[in-house]
Amino acid sequence: MENATVMQKLLTRVQELEGVRLNEVIPPSCYERNLARGLLGFFGSYALWAAGLALVYASPHWSLWIPAWLLSGLGGWGLHCIAHDCGHGSFSSSRRANYAIGQLALMPLFYPFHGWRHVHNLHHTHTNSLERDTDWRPVSREVYERMGMIDRLIYRGTRSYFFWLGTAHYQLVSGFRPGYFPAQKHRAEVWRSIVVVFALGVPALIALFEVGGPLALLKYALGPWVGIHAWFSAVTLMHHTSEDLPFLPAKTWTKNASKILLTTDYRYSKLIELCTHNINVHTAHHIAPKIPFYHLPEAQAALKQSFPGFVREKPFSFAELGRAVRRCQLYDPATGLYRAFSDRPKRASSLVDADVRPSPN
Repeated sequence: MENATVMQKLLTRVQELEGVRLNEVIPPSCYERNLARGLLGFFGSYALWAAGLALVYASPHWSLWIPAWLLSGLGGWGLHCIAHDCGHGSFSSSRRANYAIGQLALMPLFYPFHGWRHVHNLHHTHTNSLERDTDWRPVSREVYERMGMIDRLIYRGTRSYFFWLGTAHYQLVSGFRPGYFPAQKHRAEVWRSIVVVFALGVPALIALFEVGGPLALLKYALGPWVGIHAWFSAVTLMHHTSEDLPFLPAKTWTKNASKILLTTDYRYSKLIELCTHNINVHTAHHIAPKIPFYHLPEAQAALKQSFPGFVREKPFSFAELGRAVRRCQLYDPATGLYRAFSDRPKRASSLVDADVRPSPN
């Protein structure tokens, strides 16, 4: 009964938003770009990423590498957040500048910019759509059991205690697969990004290997790369995943609901928000992706004033993250919400039992 109440309240709010123009309450000044502020964020994040590498170098014992990788990962995640603005065109008024800075920002991840950009735009178009979202979309137990063994292992791992590698899998299956995109223009852009990544990254990795061998690759490339993905995975998982935050089937999903009802903005410390360029002011971003990161708090305030009670905000806690990892694993067609791998099957209701492919992560 409790789950039914949660779903009914949500669907009532979905109907309340029908026809509402959410972005009209955001001040026009929020869309103004300031290239200097964007570049400050770009260079600041690169400096933090490099500081983590320097800490690895200076560490007297291998046990200090992990916190150093997490520090470098925080800088790399900040760089990804800069690339995020570039992908939406909110970093600069120049398309070439957006693409160049975006690719440079993603180099610590060895990630082709256009592969990420096009998949991410699909996420914005279909946020929390049970059939079409590309980010952290759950599948039913029936679909899960029909997967091949490798796909089941990956899905189960990245939906539980290996969640921190979820976006690593996402990168591998989306960033280097031009055929994933139906448009020829998009495939060509992805190929160009792949060429740039290998042209810049492979010589750097070879030089690193020549100087320090396999250990240097672990310390200064692989470790920081995993550190970035740990941040990337944890933050993006929490944006749209909660026991009371469902992926909606086509018959109940709406564009407005995807923008304001199906996102949770977790509040972190001011230092974390500074280092990650307001990526967690996420509702305003979904409503108006063209807003630069430094104007998102103002836009969010306007939304909260105009739509009281609609913007979901919570203080981040590791307990919240733990619940998402333990409980939000499979789509439950009986309730429309989540279930854990360990839960027993329930009889399906009339909501929808969507037979969908797993998303990239």
